[in-house]
Amino acid sequence: MFAAILGAGVWGIRLLAQPVPPEPALEDLIEVEARYHCTVCGMRLTVTRIQGDEEKPPRHCREEMDLVPNS
Repeated sequence: MFAAILGAGVWGIRLLAQPVPPEPALEDLIEVEARYHCTVCGMRLTVTRIQGDEEKPPRHCREEMDLVPNS
């Protein structure tokens, strides 16, 4: 039991000790206007910038969000 608690504590401290990834350069960001909807809880999200060419849907409630068509 002690080893499990100690292992979980060490894992948590290592997770918190990792540095935050650097901010992307403004030149690498692409302006978009994409609206997403979470089918599980109903949250809506508008994405205005993406990094790179690939526009993957964000995840919420452990599921990929659905793209809402522009009206």
